[in-house]
Amino acid sequence: MSSNTEDEDKGVLYLHHVTVGVPIKTEYCVKLNVDGSDVQLTRSGQTPVWKPFRGIEISEPTKVTVTLKAGHSVASISFRKEESVVDIDVQDAIQQFLSSMEPEILVSVSTTLQENPALVIVSFRSQPTTEAVRSTLESLQEVMTEFRHIMGDSTQQHLTVIRHGVAFSGLDVRSKAAFSVLSGTFELLKQQKQCDQMVSGLVRQLKHVLPFAEKALKETVEDNMDILQKAIGRLYVLTLDVSEFSCDYIKRNRFKRLGKSIISTRDQDKINELAGGFNEVTMDFDRAINVEMLKAVRGMEEKMLLDKLQPVQSGYMLDRGCMEGTRVSLLDEIIEWAMRPSTGSTQSIDANVYWLYGIPGIGKTAIAHSICARLHREGRLGGTFFCRRDDPDLSNPRSVLPTLVFNLAETWGPYRKVVADKLRKDSKLARHSADDQLFSHLLATLQNNPPHSLVLVIDALDECGDSLSRSSIIGTLIAASSKVNWLRIIVTSRQDSDIESSFGRFDGYYLANDLANDDRSHDDIYFYTQSKLSTIAQRRGLAKDWPGKKKLEEIVERSGGLFIFVGTLSWLLERGLNPDRYLTQALSAGSGSALGRLHNLYTTAIQSQIDEDKEEFRSAMGTIIVVGQYRPLSDEAVAQLSGLPTNIVITLVDKLGSLLYRDRTTRGGIRVRHLSVIDFLTGSDVPEDLKVDTKQAHRAVGVACLKVMALDLRFNICGIESSSLANRDIVDLQSRVDKNMSDGLQYSCLHWSDHLSHVQELEDEELMAALDTFTKVPRLLYWMEALSVMGKVGIGDSVLRRIPVRLKERIEDALKFILTFQEAIKTSAPHTYISGLGFVPTDTDVWRHSSGLFRNLLVVEKGRKTSWGSQPSTLRGHTGAVLSVAYSPDGHRIISGSGDTTIRLWDVETGAAIGEPLEGHTNRISSVAYSPDGRRIISGSDDNTIRMWDAETGAAIGKPLEGHTNRISSVAYSPDGRRIISGSEDKTIRMWDAETGAAVGEPLEGHTDWISSVAYSPDGSRIISGSDDNTIRMWDAETGAAIGKPLEGHTCWISSVAYSPDGRHIISGSYDGTIRMWDAETGAAVGEPLEGHTDQICSVTYSPDGRQIISGSYDGTIRMWDAENGAAVGQPLEGHTGLICSVAYSPDGRCIISGSYDDIIHMWDAETGDAIGEPLEGHTDWISSVAYSPDGRCIISGSYDGIIHMWDAETGDAIGEPLEGHTGLICSVAYSPDGRRIISGSDDKTIRMWDAQTGAAVREPLEGYTTDISDVSYSPDGHHIVYGSDDDTTRIWCPAQYPANVTTGFHPDSNGWVRHPAGGLLFWVPDDYRNGLSCPAILTIPTTGYHRVVRLNLEGFSYGSSWTDIKKPDA
Repeated sequence: MSSNTEDEDKGVLYLHHVTVGVPIKTEYCVKLNVDGSDVQLTRSGQTPVWKPFRGIEISEPTKVTVTLKAGHSVASISFRKEESVVDIDVQDAIQQFLSSMEPEILVSVSTTLQENPALVIVSFRSQPTTEAVRSTLESLQEVMTEFRHIMGDSTQQHLTVIRHGVAFSGLDVRSKAAFSVLSGTFELLKQQKQCDQMVSGLVRQLKHVLPFAEKALKETVEDNMDILQKAIGRLYVLTLDVSEFSCDYIKRNRFKRLGKSIISTRDQDKINELAGGFNEVTMDFDRAINVEMLKAVRGMEEKMLLDKLQPVQSGYMLDRGCMEGTRVSLLDEIIEWAMRPSTGSTQSIDANVYWLYGIPGIGKTAIAHSICARLHREGRLGGTFFCRRDDPDLSNPRSVLPTLVFNLAETWGPYRKVVADKLRKDSKLARHSADDQLFSHLLATLQNNPPHSLVLVIDALDECGDSLSRSSIIGTLIAASSKVNWLRIIVTSRQDSDIESSFGRFDGYYLANDLANDDRSHDDIYFYTQSKLSTIAQRRGLAKDWPGKKKLEEIVERSGGLFIFVGTLSWLLERGLNPDRYLTQALSAGSGSALGRLHNLYTTAIQSQIDEDKEEFRSAMGTIIVVGQYRPLSDEAVAQLSGLPTNIVITLVDKLGSLLYRDRTTRGGIRVRHLSVIDFLTGSDVPEDLKVDTKQAHRAVGVACLKVMALDLRFNICGIESSSLANRDIVDLQSRVDKNMSDGLQYSCLHWSDHLSHVQELEDEELMAALDTFTKVPRLLYWMEALSVMGKVGIGDSVLRRIPVRLKERIEDALKFILTFQEAIKTSAPHTYISGLGFVPTDTDVWRHSSGLFRNLLVVEKGRKTSWGSQPSTLRGHTGAVLSVAYSPDGHRIISGSGDTTIRLWDVETGAAIGEPLEGHTNRISSVAYSPDGRRIISGSDDNTIRMWDAETGAAIGKPLEGHTNRISSVAYSPDGRRIISGSEDKTIRMWDAETGAAVGEPLEGHTDWISSVAYSPDGSRIISGSDDNTIRMWDAETGAAIGKPLEGHTCWISSVAYSPDGRHIISGSYDGTIRMWDAETGAAVGEPLEGHTDQICSVTYSPDGRQIISGSYDGTIRMWDAENGAAVGQPLEGHTGLICSVAYSPDGRCIISGSYDDIIHMWDAETGDAIGEPLEGHTDWISSVAYSPDGRCIISGSYDGIIHMWDAETGDAIGEPLEGHTGLICSVAYSPDGRRIISGSDDKTIRMWDAQTGAAVREPLEGYTTDISDVSYSPDGHHIVYGSDDDTTRIWCPAQYPANVTTGFHPDSNGWVRHPAGGLLFWVPDDYRNGLSCPAILTIPTTGYHRVVRLNLEGFSYGSSWTDIKKPDA
């Protein structure tokens, strides 16, 4: 038998429950901590017994601590809280168990709680299977005892081994006991001299199966052992049989000499039978382990898939619930409703949603915590979400449903499986799909129901998101609960109008309960107040009946049913120097509404604590309130941003404990105990000397953030050792960030411009000086590096755009830098400098101010840009046709919808993609539009839905708008942003409330074919629609009634309609190839149709000033027209190689954008019609070419078949074999001046050189071009080759300067990274440098084009472990 090792001790016992004995009635809760981790406990009814939610395995090294917490919290206010901590002697419990083998061991520890004696009793028990195998093991013990006289002194030793085998069975619930006995039996038998060879063989087989089974079971997940039960049971029986047979055999043969015994037939049969049994058990284990391992792997995979939902921690807390004895009837009523059996009827409606509402401070959250605790004890709690307005995660509506889906999946196995399957099958599904596809839809597909109801609890919904997102959440919850009768949902909130109207849309599907109408609340408040005052009297040594019944009733009356009033008052009375004085002040304050009286109490609470420190109070509270919109900060961070000493902040928070507390879950972040505190301090009820001016607070915090960053940011702030590593490969990066960047600095980096955006007046010397200091290099680079290590580079451009325009030039430079090098900075912090400064244009502020500070950078010797250049003419990224494009109202961004089912956002200045594509639609995007304020985007899709998106974050808002029965062709916002209209191929137009997403009125019907285009009039009073029935219709936007007769004149489908900016005219584009203008008032045609396009018109719009019209056509061109007389303006805009799908003007009318089936977005100058920025790419003109040899004796020809032929110029006969090698059309051929070489250019993007005598290829092809080679020629001296390309550039190549095996140099990967041979990051290359890196030419004309030659010099380049050398020591 092996010795008692640490591993063997593990799991000997399980902690079963904790019992607490307190001689007097004391409010307390129990906290259990095992090895540094808190263990959730549930209380058994009203008994003093607390049990872990799951069994806790205990071994000798385990440290167990029980904490008794007395006192109570109401609305997060603590009253006389005390803790008593006791350590449990685990080693003593284990020793008691091993010596006594009793099924339960009790460890008792005496302590005190609130100066009263208390007793903590912890129950440890052996595992259930230990008892199940005990009888088997005791039988074996009896057998061995019977043969003690033949086994000598070792018998007692092995009897002890068997007893310990029982204990060690705790190592594995089902197997360790048997295996321990096998080990003991084998050791015993091995010592017996009488054991013959065959029995020894059987015992050796025992020895071999033992480690196999032990190893197999160790590798099996504990929770998935069912399939092993049969195999383990057979192994128990075999253990006993082998031991009995072995001992009996020894007894019968004890007088025989070793090696001379004769095995009887009976013994031989028995040995064979036992050996066969072990073979079968081995096979059983093999099969079982394979299945169990598969189940284990699947379980881990499901957990990884569910983690994609990114749930937030939002559970209930035991000490935040209602005081014992209060709200009893209400809680019983709600629990009874939640646990009621469902009707199961499909003919009747079950109200499966319970809405509990009331005014602030009435106790809604305490009730929610108590409900959760009760449901948890009953095994009915499916998930929770406690919203908080001052917590970014808990106020984010996009976190609610994903968290509930995750919770419910964790609770109910069949639902977990279908959610995981859905996520596995569709990798695009994520958090934003939790509402419909992962929640209500999947619940309805479940084949099995849980044995009882499961309940979801959402508290304080009014503190989450906006009215639209809340409406969406309510709709989703009700839809889900109506599909499965076992799901109950409880929602608490204030009685906000949007929530009330959202519930009102689902009459009959929910129950509502206004806490103000709860007749029992007065008794609860009275009991609660009496209890609090009694505790205060006892602690403060006051009279037993203090402060008397009359004042008690006065307090209850003044509370107006608000528990927060009593809680706040109790906190003051308990801690104040003179409770009678505080009570008198509180009761003598003005009357009014319940909230008014609460605000008066807040005034008393503050004035009694801060004395004359009003300015410090306003400064600290202003900082706490405005930073709380983003996240709470610690004492030190608040001090840093408020300009106050840390000790003053600490003292203020301590004194104002009735209003503030430190949240341990956010590293001690300071929070208000109740949001009514913020309402009071920023509202009209607060005394002027206490009032917090949030605008001034934002300004002060914004300036403080700038100063903190200017002082604390530095080069390589996290001490990154190598530039070869990506941030994600630095395993301790987060701990480095926390160590080197204070909480205040991290906050400042993320939110400085959030605060400055609230500042209206910029004539502020301190603010402007701080901005000017921070926005200079290198501090801006240090800030970008900080964003990189924090994983927040994606917000950089949004942060910079909020800066006042006074510093526009410097900020625009920094903005272009972060957008251009976003990939490099995001991937690896050192490459903010290595790659960013290596390729930044030379004539920029960033380079001018950094070139003297940094050295040893890579050098772009040829092809480096001197400026950022003009706006790009093409935006690339979609993998499908670009079907719709639009400018943001401020003109800074472009959105595009594509056939690849995504929406992309682009920066107008740089052409850089902003963020990740917006995903959610399941079919192509046909129409996109910005809201008038630029805060939202809407999209219509062929999946029959409209989706809304946050224009800043790209996050989906609410659930899709559903109602159309066919593809969405067009969407638009009303001018005031309150309505959305959509046209569909179902022949209807629908109106939607832009705030709630609810359908408005009935669909507008009248067209007899698909709706292709819809638009609002500028004043929002009318809607126009174009249809495939060849007509345009006008509608009243308020009533939906048709106005007048359809506008007729087109001879084919209407593709696009638009109003003129003054609302006097309508234009329409049609598949008949014409554009028509109409009088918007009368519907009469104005003038003649505009003709010029040679194919269908797909998109028309007015310029913002109404003077011009643009149109896009399937003929691949855009045309401009004079809106007054209909005359064509200039030449058609050409450049697309596919059908034009969408055209739009920039808000200032200076630019035009167009989207096409060639997957590209082009930008044009609206005045000249010229493409903006770099040369256009993609010409496909095919050129065939012929040339004479210099002596005139031969002719060469290039052909569409990709072959070059040589011909005799005299006879016309072919010479030799065709020259083959190109994989595309031959565009141009030429002879060298000496006639010895032939060169050819092809649309396979290569140039080839051939021996004119033999036709053999000379050198490798010249590769690296991205467009067709259109023309090739030799220089007169034959030293250079000049060639033209369809990218409108000319290149010169010198064959003599390159070896025959020309290499293409650096090859960036698809993300632009060049890596060194070991695979690490070397440097990142901007998009417009990548082609030039692999180009073998020595010169490109023009030298600044997209395909220019780029040459790098890496001599002296510092990278990898020496990357920090790039910064000059004295810089």
